[in-house]
Amino acid sequence: MFLSELWGFVTSLYLPIFLRTPIYQLWGYIFRCNLDEAKYPLEEYSSLQEFFIRPLKDGLRPIAPEMMASPVDGTVLTCGLVKNSIEKVKGQSYTLTNFLGSEYRQTTTSLPSNNTETTEPVANEPVPNEPASNKKLFQVVIYLAPGDYHRIHSPSSWTIHKRRHFPGTLLPVAPLVGKVIPQLLALNERVVLSGAWEEGFFSLTAVGAYNVGSIKMHFDDVRTNNIIRNWRCGNLRYFSWKGLGTHFYERNFEGINVEKGEELGLFRLGSTVVLIFEAPEDFQFHVKPHDKIKMGQKLGSAQSSQPDSS
Repeated sequence: MFLSELWGFVTSLYLPIFLRTPIYQLWGYIFRCNLDEAKYPLEEYSSLQEFFIRPLKDGLRPIAPEMMASPVDGTVLTCGLVKNSIEKVKGQSYTLTNFLGSEYRQTTTSLPSNNTETTEPVANEPVPNEPASNKKLFQVVIYLAPGDYHRIHSPSSWTIHKRRHFPGTLLPVAPLVGKVIPQLLALNERVVLSGAWEEGFFSLTAVGAYNVGSIKMHFDDVRTNNIIRNWRCGNLRYFSWKGLGTHFYERNFEGINVEKGEELGLFRLGSTVVLIFEAPEDFQFHVKPHDKIKMGQKLGSAQSSQPDSS
């Protein structure tokens, strides 16, 4: 955690103008980053941190008309059904309780107006075994490499009812590490947004990682990657191993309506985004594991939800 905080400090340091272009070009060469996509000239990014979170030129990521579009640039690690309420990511199994922190169908209905955050950590709650009738529960995990575009967009039009912040470790999330460390994504610090879309439950989780603990959401003041930790939280008291990362701080919203393609937040480098959602039984992904994908690219659709062409 200290090293991640230190890295954040280093990357925020002001760079003299004459150093910016060569440093960013070296970064682009090492991590295969397309610098031509940057919205502004390289010399206008005053720090590495500004460069990491650079916006793209307008129109470079058209939003697919299909039911769901990719929220980020990255590599698909896994996608498909969530079977027996177990989330399979990076070769590991995650119960929905451990990963999302609560009964997942709760947020498909209106929640009380709160807009305040819990000051004491909350423990996880039970999870039902089945989604709503005639629907199934799906998931997709997308890994962002250091050279990828780091901003997070909405994959569909939906309503955010709740934010949960899970303090935790900041272990590397590269695919090889995920094969070695059990429960990796449930151990790491993460921000879970949950709510509903036209098909039922919908959630988007941004998972922090080594040197990537800083997750920013534009509509919320959640602060991650804190060097001064709240040790009352079970995740930190157990170093996330015994608690399996199931304690969290929660904030309810009256309902934040977001449109497909709308920018929600950003990572200050690369990490992982996990979508878990209800959809019709005939929902199909248009991607497969190991595919490279761009933000806005078609992710999946259901035949039963396509408009009638007659």
